[in-house]
Amino acid sequence: MATTSESVTVTLPRTAVGGVLSLSETLLDRMHQLLERNADGALSSFEREELEALVEMAQFGQVFSMALQGQAKP
Repeated sequence: MATTSESVTVTLPRTAVGGVLSLSETLLDRMHQLLERNADGALSSFEREELEALVEMAQFGQVFSMALQGQAKP
C-alpha cells in the first residue's frame, strides 16, 4: 500500500510558540538523568520510552525553531 504525505499549515503568533521551542529545565534535567542511566545500561523499559519521548520532543523543538528562523529571513 502506498503512503502519501500531506502538508499541514499552522498559523500562530510568534509570541505563542516561544515556550514550545525547548524543553523546560525540569524536563532537560530528567532527559540528562535518563541519558546517563542509559549509558550505564540501567534503564527500565518505561524509562527507555520516557527518554525516547523526551528526545523526540527536543528534536521537534529544534526543527520548529529552524523553520521559524528560515521564515524570518528576507
